[in-house]
Amino acid sequence: MDEKTRFKDLFNTYRAEIQARCPQSIATWNKNRQVMPAGVGSLFRLADPFPMVIKNGKGARIWDADGNEYLDFMLGFSVMILGNAPQEVEVAIREALPDGSHYGQCHEREYEFAQLFCQMAPGVEKVAFCNSGTEATLYALRLARAATGRSLVAKFEGGYHGAHDLLAVSYGRPRPGPDPYGPLEDPITVPESPGLAEGAWRDTLVLPFNHPAAFDKIRRHASQLAAVIIEPVQGAAGNIPAERDFLTELRRLTTEIGAYLIFDEVITGFRLAPGGARTYYGILPEISTYGKIAGGGLPFGAVAGSNQAMRFMEYDTQPGSILMAGTFNGNPLVAAAGTAVLRRLRDEPHLIERINRQGEHFRAEINRFAQEGDFPAIATGAGSMFWLHPTPGPVKHVRDARRGNPLASTGLKLLYRLNGIHISSNHGFLCTEHTDQDITDLIETHKTAMTELRRHGVW
Repeated sequence: MDEKTRFKDLFNTYRAEIQARCPQSIATWNKNRQVMPAGVGSLFRLADPFPMVIKNGKGARIWDADGNEYLDFMLGFSVMILGNAPQEVEVAIREALPDGSHYGQCHEREYEFAQLFCQMAPGVEKVAFCNSGTEATLYALRLARAATGRSLVAKFEGGYHGAHDLLAVSYGRPRPGPDPYGPLEDPITVPESPGLAEGAWRDTLVLPFNHPAAFDKIRRHASQLAAVIIEPVQGAAGNIPAERDFLTELRRLTTEIGAYLIFDEVITGFRLAPGGARTYYGILPEISTYGKIAGGGLPFGAVAGSNQAMRFMEYDTQPGSILMAGTFNGNPLVAAAGTAVLRRLRDEPHLIERINRQGEHFRAEINRFAQEGDFPAIATGAGSMFWLHPTPGPVKHVRDARRGNPLASTGLKLLYRLNGIHISSNHGFLCTEHTDQDITDLIETHKTAMTELRRHGVW
């Protein structure tokens, strides 16, 4: 038997064990496929060997449609920082619901929600609500163009900022055949989906992440550049943090050329610190975009910044203000749920400190294990964000991550699921309900999976 066939048989054995435990989940997914494309509501819900079908979640755990229990390190793609079904959110929604689920108008709950943003995030004086991180980054770029009168925007290779046409480029996902992404120092703009409007994505420059050549490219386009948008920790690339010195120079240079610096804090907002990456890194961009955590588990997005940076959203007083509209913007149930989450994170800052320490412990322990056992692997992340890359490292950008062992990656993900760990395909997150024992179990599951794959010759 050749090596390729042997590994295929091994992974199919794992898949068969997972499938045998989940007949109801598979049946539900197959029903979905009759009426929903691919049987899922989002491309990123697809998984090997089939999508998870969740029955319920509580605290740090979820249960699938077959009653199988998992430690949850996906947390709704990082949303549920207080764990699944937190009591304070349930209470807030129950109190708000009798007054109506939607008005399409102003309401009293908006003020406290917006005030919390301004209190918690340094430099934020105004916040505009929308319904997703995708919307938030779209509006942030529109705002920057209006404020600067310039046409180009720049993002970093490997950064994911939502599904709209301006930024759905150059995630850096592996592709068959020759590398289409251009030189490391000067990446080209590659659309990540058919059907994108060419006039939109061709005005987006792609910069190398954590690489000084990014600053040369910014200078070359300085007179046309409206904004540079960056994830302080690149989530979809495998939780790869920006280097502090890199962010500091990016802040200095964008100020020098008069371009907006936009922090995409859809993941890092209120997770790295109560004030998000602004606090964690001590760097203030013109604009930050938010989603996930601040919605309390309901659909949510936001654009926030200083009065000066947000002035083109003053629709009633500013000539030439941008179009930002949405039927569900500032929905009262979302405002109630989000307020409950932010209030707790503000009042109990030790919660984030504790899960950040847990994340640091995971990375340190796994990297020690990999080094002592001579595994070509490295754990990355920041605070309560983590991921194990099957490559010897360092991993400073998505091209480093792409050098990883794809067989090991496939095997690890199957073994996580087989051993009761619920986690996404490229990043993991901690919540305030995770105990130290849960982190120990997470570490031991990783070590056991790494050892098993080595025993079978995958590593």
